[in-house]
Amino acid sequence: MQLPKRLDGERNTYYGPVPANNLEPELFPSPSYLLHPLLVFSVVWLGVLLLYSLHLSFILRYSLEDVASTILSVWIPFAATIGIYESIRRSFSFRSHFAIPKRINYDLLRRRLRICFRVWILITIFEIVVSNGLPIVWALTGSSKTYVDFGIKSLHGFVNSLQVAIALGYFFLFLLDRKLAQLKVPAFLVCWCAIVINRNMMLVTLLEFAVLYVRIRGLRLTAAFKLLAGVLIFILVFGFIGDIRQGSASAIRELAQPTDEYPDWLPSGALWAYIYITTPINNLVFNVYETRPAYNFLFPNTVATLFPSVIRVIIYGDQLSDAESGQLVVSAFNVSTAYVGPYQDFGLLGMTSFSVMIGIICFFFWDRNSLKHILMFTVVTQCLILTLFFDHFFYLPVITQLGWIWYFFLPPLKFRPRRIFSAPRSINASSSYE
Repeated sequence: MQLPKRLDGERNTYYGPVPANNLEPELFPSPSYLLHPLLVFSVVWLGVLLLYSLHLSFILRYSLEDVASTILSVWIPFAATIGIYESIRRSFSFRSHFAIPKRINYDLLRRRLRICFRVWILITIFEIVVSNGLPIVWALTGSSKTYVDFGIKSLHGFVNSLQVAIALGYFFLFLLDRKLAQLKVPAFLVCWCAIVINRNMMLVTLLEFAVLYVRIRGLRLTAAFKLLAGVLIFILVFGFIGDIRQGSASAIRELAQPTDEYPDWLPSGALWAYIYITTPINNLVFNVYETRPAYNFLFPNTVATLFPSVIRVIIYGDQLSDAESGQLVVSAFNVSTAYVGPYQDFGLLGMTSFSVMIGIICFFFWDRNSLKHILMFTVVTQCLILTLFFDHFFYLPVITQLGWIWYFFLPPLKFRPRRIFSAPRSINASSSYE
């Protein structure tokens, strides 16, 4: 296959299906500005400000001014970082990374995905045996065990990251060759999230699918409607799983405490979605106004979730606060955005530093167009979107996907035995040496 010529101002693209010879130039469409880190971050954080302003729950106790000031304290550093990064890149005419021709060995990619999926199956069967059952069965039979009891501690996080990385790899192959058979593994892994009642991993997986779809195919009108339909279905499923976890469909109303303005005719999934979107910023504002930072330069509450639980205790001991949730307004809603850890560690300066760091990371991957970097960009964009809920940048079961993706595209190792004894080379009399 001949490489397309690059014209001035034009970027190389390659939209075709998986080539027959399984070894083709790694050229993909330049990224849609719908996925620009600044736009994504702005839509997420300014969108939650709009939803919070409705005050459809009595739990949302803070004024719009308090919430707006907290949101701006994380948005402004992020926007400034993106602006400075882009200005420096343009001013110094850094070489664009959009058109670096490489080659993909699709056979190797498929083989590694297949091997990793089989390894995941074996480990998961072992976890089922060790846990003595499945969370969905425990929930339906009224067992005292919950989804938290499933899996092997310190290993389960790596298993989850492998699961999502495999699903993402197979979904990419589907986007290239459009064969429905490629969706069997991703569909099974999404269903598995429901079986083990792991809404977080389900959300991560589906969100990465959506980001990768827009990155590879773009977002046309029909695709936008399909994406909207997928979001609505996810809300319904999210509410159904939440009802199972709480034991009844009415439990969410007792927990969420909706006001009289909340429309009662909406399904429980809508209330689950609204309260889960707005309570994290509610908890963050509570921590900002009611708790005192530790001013610890090691940032233990920020990076603690990067380590398995056993190692985490050994490293940090009693230095940690509530690293994943912080102080809570209502204990049932135990997420406080990705910024609660940085605030616990170093206050508003910690939040500013975190915004700068994730801004650099996201724009770094935005500026690259190889397949490996596209999949990594998908992961970090998912992390960026979910900063509203969790810190996935330092969350072991999510961010270690980058390691698995790196392995998927690692060139095969070639071992060539060294010759201990070899015949002397003949010397051509006409040869010249310098």
